[in-house]
Amino acid sequence: MFFAGAAFAAETKNIQIITWRGITQAEQGFFSKLEQLGIQANYDHFDARRSETNLAGFLRSKRTELEKKDLIYTFGTTTTKMVLNFGVGNVPVVFNIVSDPIGVGVTLSMHMPTYGATGAKQSLSVEVILQLLEQVYPYESIAVLFDPREPNSTNEASRVTKVASVLQKEVIQVRFVPDADDAEFRAETVRSQIKAADVLYVTSTSSFVSNNALMRQLLTDDVVSVSSSPVLVDHGVSLSFGETYWQRGEATARLAAEILLDNKLPREVPVNQIKANEAVLFIRKASPIKDKLDLSAFPDRVKYR
Repeated sequence: MFFAGAAFAAETKNIQIITWRGITQAEQGFFSKLEQLGIQANYDHFDARRSETNLAGFLRSKRTELEKKDLIYTFGTTTTKMVLNFGVGNVPVVFNIVSDPIGVGVTLSMHMPTYGATGAKQSLSVEVILQLLEQVYPYESIAVLFDPREPNSTNEASRVTKVASVLQKEVIQVRFVPDADDAEFRAETVRSQIKAADVLYVTSTSSFVSNNALMRQLLTDDVVSVSSSPVLVDHGVSLSFGETYWQRGEATARLAAEILLDNKLPREVPVNQIKANEAVLFIRKASPIKDKLDLSAFPDRVKYR
């Protein structure tokens, strides 16, 4: 696949884009910023369509071609882990939209990344998110919604549970597989679990994004919910702290430029993390919850979606 803005020239870079659920704003931000940085590139794109089987087949069949790339871009935890476990020779990997790079085993260090990969962390730490939530909406109990099939979701749920317990909050873990055959039936039980807590933490996972209608049935107007991903605000979550997918894409492009233009190795390019004092508070415009929030800590960093 050849994207607009790329050009064939002696200095043209060959970049493999590997996504989990199609081209998102994260990739669009990546393409746009690379072009602004003066990098001419020929992009090949493969989308796994949320299937590990599809991705494994692609990696096996395209090994030779992948090892000739100048760079590989990966979206999400599952995609990144599979690419790194598969091995692509000495080709540098830049990842994007990974919630907890160390926690899920993508790297051993944020400052000196390992395994030949660096990238952009998707969100603020769970510790910061829960502290910021306390500032805008004090709470005593929290339900944590997660998909047990998704490594990034279960890892985030475990982290939320641990941190919330340290903060002396009551925690209710809520398992939910939105595209299971019995999802509609299970939704009723999930709703009752959610309403037993003051707030709901929705872990960031593609399955929740891809099942918009069902998620909106769970995230009714009387549920105060928070997520590490602003994208989920578009799918019914009340609020989120951080940056947009587009901004994360731009951050990833800057890291890629250090590798492609400055000939740095991934271990020489620290993982990009969102700064807490620069994070935006995203609020769902249609949510009545917005009138109950204390926004004094975010005087000029509130965005309604």
